[in-house]
Amino acid sequence: MGKNIGYNRDVIQGIYAFSQKRKNWIFRDSAPRPDSIEWLQRWRPDGIIGHLYNDEFAQTLANLNIPIVSTTDSLVHLNYPLADVHHEKVGEMAAKYLKDLGLEHFAYVGDAQIQYSRQRFSSFKRTLGREVELCDVPYLPRIQDSRILYSATNKMRKWLKKLPKPIGIFCSNDVPARDLADVCLELNIKVPDEVVILGVDNDLVECRLSRPPLSSIEIPAAKIGYEAASMLEDLMTGIPLQSTTFTPPPIRVIERESTNISAVDDQEVKNALNYIKEHFAEIQSIDQVVEQTSLGRRSLEKRFRTLLNKSMLEVLHNQRLANAKKLLINSQEDLSSIAELCGYSSSARLAQNFKKHYLCSPSEYARQYKV
Repeated sequence: MGKNIGYNRDVIQGIYAFSQKRKNWIFRDSAPRPDSIEWLQRWRPDGIIGHLYNDEFAQTLANLNIPIVSTTDSLVHLNYPLADVHHEKVGEMAAKYLKDLGLEHFAYVGDAQIQYSRQRFSSFKRTLGREVELCDVPYLPRIQDSRILYSATNKMRKWLKKLPKPIGIFCSNDVPARDLADVCLELNIKVPDEVVILGVDNDLVECRLSRPPLSSIEIPAAKIGYEAASMLEDLMTGIPLQSTTFTPPPIRVIERESTNISAVDDQEVKNALNYIKEHFAEIQSIDQVVEQTSLGRRSLEKRFRTLLNKSMLEVLHNQRLANAKKLLINSQEDLSSIAELCGYSSSARLAQNFKKHYLCSPSEYARQYKV
């Protein structure tokens, strides 16, 4: 498993967390390339956790007769146990997020040869219920050959120029998302005013070095690594697996500048949306939102319904719940404190809204994602 992408680095953190109570575990790390087979044959590990996107390498591993768990659903007909995110739900989350920005045009950048990329694209398109422009470029996971990279970025340039704008572009992961942002900068296409870019993995290197910084869908990669290690331990000790797949949904969208836009043309609705985003924890009444505009409540509510297909209260609850998800995973606060930080009057009120929206309780959600 290489460490050149954020997803793998986070998966390794989860593997490390699992191994802390297993002091006899010794690790060796290598990128999943065919030239790694020779030293694997010499070392003879007891088990392998691999980011298996190279078909030749994956097939050769099978000849070693060693327990293997894969952490990517990149290859068709791979018969190893799998721990990876639920890719259809990644595409669904991307579609709902970009659509909620008020955009009308959508596109996708990804590698049509890779199974998970196809799954994300298919779900993205299905959730939107409309045609989506596709730019098929190879990313496995980052292009090493300068000639292929030039060809891919040149294809991206021609494709971008033809797209209607403003447009929301969902990328298969943060690597092509950053390259897309670079091409936009080169072509003087404004991000996010003309092109809104959303990646996947929340790879801090790619997201922060991008200009502008990238918004990205956060994947429970550490939890995936933890569960992959647990599956491998069972395989190595001869315990039958209860399930050969672990595919949790994505966590949330981490918002940065590449999506910092409300694509609706209505300035009154923009003012209301910005106020909700910045003051969701303090809002006691929807009238406070209405006061940020020159409209009456009924008129503003009608515009929300027309442009966003949501009420102001729905938008407010979505913002509060998104923040609650973040705190449940990344903080040590109890539920009462989280409820207060998110603008709910009680933990019971938060739990009620959370379960209605996500079909699980806050405690169940935290158990699913926390390592």
